[in-house]
Amino acid sequence: MAERRRTRGEEGQAIAELVIVAPVLLFVIVLMIGIGRIDSAQGDVESAARAAVQAAVVQADSDDAQAQASTAVTSTLAGAGLTCPSPQVTTDTSNFTAGGWVSVTVVCVTSLADVSVPGLPGSKTLSATSYAHIDPYRAVS
Repeated sequence: MAERRRTRGEEGQAIAELVIVAPVLLFVIVLMIGIGRIDSAQGDVESAARAAVQAAVVQADSDDAQAQASTAVTSTLAGAGLTCPSPQVTTDTSNFTAGGWVSVTVVCVTSLADVSVPGLPGSKTLSATSYAHIDPYRAVS
């Protein structure tokens, strides 16, 4: 079998290709990790909204519903490890009657360095809304 001879200038070709391709691949990997972490943080905010509406819908009156929704959001976000200094919790109890509904909207402004790639400047606003129906056979005050 005949062996191919290297011509002048081919010796460094593999290293040159590696130097060009490696940073691009590294950038793509870091980008994928960052996007995945942002998506995970969005899921945490959605989970907090669900927990809040579940806590609110079982309360006897709208004031307790709003208080329990805020408490549920704070504890759910803390349990998930999401850094959200002051989440905005809006609880709509305008239809807080038997057979009515409750909605909770959670807005969280967090640092991109916390939710994506460490050291990345800027912030990301994450929001989610969840709805639940109140049991029509339950007494609501």
